[in-house]
Amino acid sequence: MADFNSILAMMAANPPDPNAPTPVSNRKETIYGATIPFQVLTLSAVAFRIYTRFRIVREPGWDDYFVILAAVFNLAALICFYGAIPHGLGDHLLLLNEKQINMIMMWLYVQGACYYTTTTLIKVSLLCQYLRLFRTGLLRKFCQALLLLVSLWGAGYMFMAWFPCFPVSGFWDRMQTPPPKCYGFGFGTVSGAAAAFISFGASNMVIDTIIFLIPLTVYFRDGLNKKQVFAFLGLFTLGSVVVLMSVLRLWTTLKNNGSEVEKMDFTYWYPLTLIISCIEVDFAIMCASMPIFWPVMLASMKEIFVTQEVRVTHHHRLDGSADFEMNDRPNSLKSSSSQEGLTKLGHEMKTDYSDPYVVQHVTGKMPALGEVQVGVTPKKKRRLWSK
Repeated sequence: MADFNSILAMMAANPPDPNAPTPVSNRKETIYGATIPFQVLTLSAVAFRIYTRFRIVREPGWDDYFVILAAVFNLAALICFYGAIPHGLGDHLLLLNEKQINMIMMWLYVQGACYYTTTTLIKVSLLCQYLRLFRTGLLRKFCQALLLLVSLWGAGYMFMAWFPCFPVSGFWDRMQTPPPKCYGFGFGTVSGAAAAFISFGASNMVIDTIIFLIPLTVYFRDGLNKKQVFAFLGLFTLGSVVVLMSVLRLWTTLKNNGSEVEKMDFTYWYPLTLIISCIEVDFAIMCASMPIFWPVMLASMKEIFVTQEVRVTHHHRLDGSADFEMNDRPNSLKSSSSQEGLTKLGHEMKTDYSDPYVVQHVTGKMPALGEVQVGVTPKKKRRLWSK
């Protein structure tokens, strides 16, 4: 308590200019414009994933339930971010009154707790998804060990976020009696809060990188077809954005890790960190969801757009009194050119859920490494017709 008041006294000795221009990241239009589009894409990706797993393949797993929870907490964190803006988030702490500070701290308490919960849930979801893909082998054991580590890591930071002070209300009400005991994210001391933010940012970046690199080991296997290569390239791009956002979030924390006064003026520098955090989690959820519904979407698009060309030919009818051998006619029509053939081709355009590519990305079932699947396609009998 004394530490907090002494820092406010130092800030009052050198007050900021209230007429100074507002940073771009602190403006409402920037915050809304940078977060709403990605939130819409994230919710759409989760909706497509749920529809694919629950309605089409009907094989939901723990990874689906965790990603649903992550999407819910992510949306709650964004709403709380928006809730703090009208009370002065983005302005200097010294320019706010006590009521504004209490309201900002109340909104940021829920926002922070939801954010740390979301980061844990999405990592657990990705690792559960990997366990559906890697049925045996070293990669499966590595994912199991990493899942245990991430669960313990997330549980620790989630506890610090949900219980930053004792009692919890002390996070936003420092004037209560007896004085609350705060630590870490609760800003009990400025140095303790900075250590908590930096340690989480650094460890989060390392774990994101490791989880991102795991599926790339499959990318270097022999025998991948063109569709699988493009799928991994898409995951590589989304995963790169997640890691980049983790790095930028850590950078924003270190950037404001200067003097005690600068650290405490969090209402002024925190909006940029929150924007990056929202984008980071959004791309992580999309990265976890796209491999599930994308193969189905591609297969469905083939039924929407015309991709086949039909050639119409004309043949004269031969005299019925003549005896000709129809098998030797080079221009005879096969049933694949008739209405029956077109109907059959149209039927074959539908999604084949026995396709290993679709099975691998949608259901998570794939043969163990080293296995080879051999498919035998029966030869179609030639059907001849005459008018």
